Amino acid sequence: MSATPNIERSHQRTKPTYKKRLILVLCVLALLPLAEKTMSTAQAGVFDSLLKILLPFYDDDRSLGDNPPQDTNKDSDEGTPQTAEPAFAPIAPSTPDELDEPNIEEHGEYIDDGTDDDYLPNADTVDIPDIIFDDILNAHDSTPMLGYPDLYALLSAEFGVDRGQIGESLTIYKAESFTANATAVFERALALSIEYETPEQSLAFARAWQRQNPEHIPAWFYVAHLALKAGDYHEASTMLAMILDYDEKADLTGILTGIFPQNPDEQRQLFTALQSMEDDNPSLSVLRAGLLLRLQDYAPALAYINKALEDEPDNLAFITLKIDILKESRQESAMWAFIRQKVKELPTIKELHLYEIRHEIDMGQLGRAWDLLQVANRQTKDPDVALLTALVGLDIGKYENARTVLTPLLDVPAFNSRANYYLAISYERSGNLTLAKEHYEKVKDYEHVLDARTKVVGYYLAKDDVDKAIATLVRLRDDFEIYAIDSYLLHAEILLRQDKKTEAQNLLTVANREYPDDDRLLFASFQLLQNELSDDDKRFAIDKLLELDRMNPAYRLADIKLRLSQNPNDLSALEGAMSLAQISSDDPNYDPQLQLEALIVLGNHALSQGNYRAVLDYLEMPYEVAPDLNAGITLLHAYQGLGESDKVDRLLADLQNRFAFGQNRTGQEVQEY
Repeated sequence: MSATPNIERSHQRTKPTYKKRLILVLCVLALLPLAEKTMSTAQAGVFDSLLKILLPFYDDDRSLGDNPPQDTNKDSDEGTPQTAEPAFAPIAPSTPDELDEPNIEEHGEYIDDGTDDDYLPNADTVDIPDIIFDDILNAHDSTPMLGYPDLYALLSAEFGVDRGQIGESLTIYKAESFTANATAVFERALALSIEYETPEQSLAFARAWQRQNPEHIPAWFYVAHLALKAGDYHEASTMLAMILDYDEKADLTGILTGIFPQNPDEQRQLFTALQSMEDDNPSLSVLRAGLLLRLQDYAPALAYINKALEDEPDNLAFITLKIDILKESRQESAMWAFIRQKVKELPTIKELHLYEIRHEIDMGQLGRAWDLLQVANRQTKDPDVALLTALVGLDIGKYENARTVLTPLLDVPAFNSRANYYLAISYERSGNLTLAKEHYEKVKDYEHVLDARTKVVGYYLAKDDVDKAIATLVRLRDDFEIYAIDSYLLHAEILLRQDKKTEAQNLLTVANREYPDDDRLLFASFQLLQNELSDDDKRFAIDKLLELDRMNPAYRLADIKLRLSQNPNDLSALEGAMSLAQISSDDPNYDPQLQLEALIVLGNHALSQGNYRAVLDYLEMPYEVAPDLNAGITLLHAYQGLGESDKVDRLLADLQNRFAFGQNRTGQEVQEY
């Protein structure tokens, strides 16, 4: 890549073996920075409560046999990157770089045939320039030493970027970009400048490079883009005029991508700069319309976009902008008429169909959306439209129709997994659990595989086939490491439901060793062993959990329980329990079970203080909504404290009926409650 003086004479007099040595030296030099960087891993019914979580439709009185109804329409089945362009991508005409093609005559007539036949032992090497060996460009020197980009300097600059030495690396890249045949170096330098420098600095660099390389058309677009970004509207209009003079139909829409001024005054300045350019370019009309839309000047915006659409009536970006202008100006009738007109003119464009379809879905009109989707699916033959059609069909109970739409998607690799997932749902809702399981087992995409495999586990547990359920979980963590923790947790839960506490403990120990910093595994182990841990061990585990996720409500509640067990009057802990009990249902951290546990903590504290009315305030309503054994026992003590024997009898009977409470106790022991 490096150029040398007297290169023709060097080729004529330097023999192949010496050339091989020279290449070896250059390779060693190029690898030096990399070397520096390198030197500097069952019993029936025992799973009922778990199944109600895994399979929301599960009914323990319902038969889940092996002979469900069969569907006659079943179908069978899925080093450091270099930035080649700046962060934005304005569209520009591609022009060949005349300097990119090597000139063979410039390099002499010697051809290396791979042999040493012409090797002269005493060949004169005086013409090999010393710069190749001992005058390499220093990282702090911004002056290019060679006529072409210096490979060693570029490698040093790129490694510098990795090390965070942005300033030095940018200096090298910018300097090397001004050498011959350095378009790629310029684009890398500009990308770094845009990422790490101000728009003004990036504009100054791009402008200087463009003036040295005036025939490089893409640079005109870069300068125009950066001038707009830096607010230099005079420079921007100058470059836009150059572009339009070169190609009056040039697509300018990419130039303003993501850089529309936010300040109304700047928007007006830009509009004025664009107005000074008398041109019929449709992209220019669109830019003006977009600015006027932001300025809420809808009438002229509509005029400009209509002018652009006269030239390019099928341009989806132009159509979308007109829809936005009509929508923002509250011309809904005109907007829907325009959309329907364009759907007729361009029936294969899915985006046009989806405007009205999504509107109907947002309005809850799923029946109307279903009708529109039938037309859109037939006209566009687009898999995205087909998938949306199936989803709406599932929501309105058209399971057979949804399967008809989903089945062809099994042959589309990008949609195969999702098609299997929604086919499984359709069979599940139709009651055909065998086919549902078959399709759930074929789901492979990360978004749906956890839910699908969890359903499969539920089906096996419903038939007391624990071995297959566990095998499914093992396969899940083998195939999808991202869900390994979920697999371990559900596996441990199954073992606990079988009263295999030791096996569950051993499994979680293995999981914690494999994923030592995962708080969910640590918390599961803590819950399993907390009755066997000392207070010091509990404190150590809880502190670790809070260190990993200080705002997790479950970890905060564990901390509160431990503090109150050591000091029942810890006001800070009581305030924390109250805050957890008051989390609203629309809060992302809301968990009804955790909220109930916080209320039980408050109820038990009130009970210890003899404040029985407070216990009722905390727990009476929650128990009615979701009966819980611990909440019921605390309420029972409060009723006894208040002498309300009728409520004691009713609640005791309910506890015995729901939770078999006291069935193994004598009448005297039950009476103690």
